[in-house]
Amino acid sequence: MITKRRSSPFLLRGTDFLVGMFLAFFNLGPLGILILLSISKEWGTAFNWDFTSEWLLTVPVLFKTSIIWSLLFATITMFATLIISAAVSYGILMGKFRGSLLIDAIIMMPLTISHIVIGLALIVAYNSPPLKLHGTIWIIIFGHFIIALPLAYRTIRAMLESIDLSLVEAAMSLGASELVAFVRVILPLAAPGLIACSLIAFITSLESYSLTMMIAPERIQTIPIQLFHYIYAETGAYTNYSIAAAMSIVMLIFIFGLNVIIKLITGRSWHEKLTV
Repeated sequence: MITKRRSSPFLLRGTDFLVGMFLAFFNLGPLGILILLSISKEWGTAFNWDFTSEWLLTVPVLFKTSIIWSLLFATITMFATLIISAAVSYGILMGKFRGSLLIDAIIMMPLTISHIVIGLALIVAYNSPPLKLHGTIWIIIFGHFIIALPLAYRTIRAMLESIDLSLVEAAMSLGASELVAFVRVILPLAAPGLIACSLIAFITSLESYSLTMMIAPERIQTIPIQLFHYIYAETGAYTNYSIAAAMSIVMLIFIFGLNVIIKLITGRSWHEKLTV
């Protein structure tokens, strides 16, 4: 008979402590430095514990335009992906599309392609008539839609798969049209997935940098683009670093809040939707 050897509680706690310290050092350590940088009056070779809210209060002034652009693109992307992903998911699950596997593969393809490659493809494809989108805001909206759709589609399809769609046929047998049956029966049941889908698309658009940097007109700067330019505007300028750190912290808090909402609604974070 083989007896199972019990692990020492002390050894287990020691292992947990070492793993926790390792993760904290490499993951939380840089974020901690960023937080200190965003609230420090001066940042030099020695930290002097002199705090200020100046940099955080400066963020809305300096980043006002980029915040507006980012929220605009994120909102449009959110609604566009919500409508398309809901319609396609419902059509596939109800058997309205014959090439469901092909449609699924095309939608998910951007997850396997670098955003830089996608940006280059958009520039080349839409740089001349009849669809000359390069140099306009439409190419940004289109690009954000392409990269946000896969996650949103997977989220809402997983939600619809957990719902008994035969309820639509039952409602139709009672005289309701398919649209009315979907709106009054399926939508209330799928509400958590729809909300999560919307927030996932919103976050994806909001934090997009490499794609936006390639396709955005020079006059338009989103938060990530202005953040990058502001850091490298003056090499070694601690003031620039402090303001950039403050904007980064504000953005992290905002995205973290949205992620918490998604987690509360669906029980999973938006990054975990990659494996749905």
